[in-house]
Amino acid sequence: MITTHNVNAWDFIPTMKDKSVDVIITDPMYNAEIDMNELRRVCKGHIIVFCKPENQFFKPDEYAFWIKPPSPKSNSKKLSRMVEMILIERHGETFNGMGLHWRNRVNWWDDVLLEPQTHEHQKPLSLMERLARLYTNPNDIVFDPFFGSGTTLKAARNLGRNAIGCEINTEYYSLFEEREHDT
Repeated sequence: MITTHNVNAWDFIPTMKDKSVDVIITDPMYNAEIDMNELRRVCKGHIIVFCKPENQFFKPDEYAFWIKPPSPKSNSKKLSRMVEMILIERHGETFNGMGLHWRNRVNWWDDVLLEPQTHEHQKPLSLMERLARLYTNPNDIVFDPFFGSGTTLKAARNLGRNAIGCEINTEYYSLFEEREHDT
């Protein structure tokens, strides 16, 4: 089951009970500030956050990397970013890597977006499914406080997990809701 809220996550999170979600998987805006104390309060498991290398939100227990596919587009006067960091703060023992091909248990992945792009920072569904498969169990609750295109929520649903998501941008929220009702 997916539950979504068209609100600012930092207004919603204080209403959540302590340890009410099993894992947080999210991709906040890279210039954002995140309150790790609040995330730790509501989450009883791992906290997984995408970031740019020069703006790490916290010191993780593990680092992983998404190697983006090469792109000819560069719309700024600086080099394009080809790598995004994935910070993993581990809480508990959940790691479902055993039995998977070794390629799923390394700390870098090069998944590509196969579905239509609806958000400029959209992550590949296969990448988000891999993270959810590795760090959650069936029926766990995955929380994405900044769900954007909703890929984390879809990954959770596809793997038999429950999901809660917040998105402050009404346009992205509505796009996700429309696509969900069409499926």
